[in-house]
Amino acid sequence: MSAKTVEQKRVIVWGQPDLLSWAVEFFLSAHKDWNVISLSNEFGIDGLFSEMESAHTDAVIIYQRACLKSAHLLAELLWSYPDMAVITVNPDNNSMDVYNKKQFCIHEASDFISVVEGELQLHPVQ
Repeated sequence: MSAKTVEQKRVIVWGQPDLLSWAVEFFLSAHKDWNVISLSNEFGIDGLFSEMESAHTDAVIIYQRACLKSAHLLAELLWSYPDMAVITVNPDNNSMDVYNKKQFCIHEASDFISVVEGELQLHPVQ
């Protein structure tokens, strides 16, 4: 009987080198099957994309403030890495937003309506 191989999840924590980054990295690293990479935002967006390419990242966690400074960052991440989760953390109100790209094939008008209705049934956290 062979041992089951568990594939490691690769997560990048991108932001300011501060207590919040350290805490997020610490908690995620407690999972033995997760490879957590902490990357300072001083390396810029190009540094983030370079690390994501070399690490084959499953998820990236970034400060919401970084997204506000670079409005196209979220769209570029989702477009370039459609299978990756993008998580933004807002330390001001202890909240996070999770972005996953979804793509649907539309064959007829009812497909379009079904997608819109399905998305409208989701209720955001208040």
